[in-house]
Amino acid sequence: METTDIIGVVFVVLGIIFYLALGTRLYRSYKVSEKKQTLYLSLLLLFGGLALLLLTLEQLVLLVNADPLDSQTISDAISIFNYSTIDVFWVGFLFASLAWITSGLAIVSANFFTQSFFPESNKKLVLIPIILIFAYLILIISSPFYYEYNGSDWSPSHDASTTFILWILFLIPLWTVSFLFLYLSISLKRKGTPAWRRVGWFFFSQVILSIGFTIEVLSPSSFTTFFDSIGMTVELLLNDSLWSISARFMIMIYAILMWIAVYTPNWAKGWLGASKS
Repeated sequence: METTDIIGVVFVVLGIIFYLALGTRLYRSYKVSEKKQTLYLSLLLLFGGLALLLLTLEQLVLLVNADPLDSQTISDAISIFNYSTIDVFWVGFLFASLAWITSGLAIVSANFFTQSFFPESNKKLVLIPIILIFAYLILIISSPFYYEYNGSDWSPSHDASTTFILWILFLIPLWTVSFLFLYLSISLKRKGTPAWRRVGWFFFSQVILSIGFTIEVLSPSSFTTFFDSIGMTVELLLNDSLWSISARFMIMIYAILMWIAVYTPNWAKGWLGASKS
């Protein structure tokens, strides 16, 4: 493995630890306080941590048992329901599917968490991201797929039209959380409510997570290909490995940012408008 691959793995492992540790702590807090916001945030982190763990297991299964020479193309695409025998790609896809389900549940939990800050009359809007995520899961799990080896890891791929639809179904619910926090933060600031700083921190944290997930979902090569096509000569923007490491760092750091928001240490209380102890 190259140094960049090792760094990426370290970020993923740390992300799993941070997500599950904070999620567990928040869930225990919920059992005491019974605050729904605490429950939603704990589920977001627990499901997010499980998604990272399942994706790691998918890669381990394939890296250990699959030969890079068996990398597939679109002509090999087949639905999981059409497999006649269980092979390494079937097992890998099973772990990937479980990861998609848990990440989808994490995004739904994030939308519940965000909309818990809004009046009761607005909370029916959470049905939109739930429907989109449900459609995303049905499509990505049932559509024909093929596994490609890109030199460092394996990735399940779909045809271009299916991939584009999947991007839309996943990214809209993902970015909805950021936009709702932005709207709420601006509204609170206009009212002179000190809580706008903490909500603004939620917005900042969610943007970091959303950017990281967007890079992972669209794949780093999509960004390097785009910048290369417009004649960009900045080497850093044309490096797939750097995009991948950045995405995994952003996903990992989200748990730390949320820890700061929830268990605000003294050094951060001034930023978030909280009184120092």
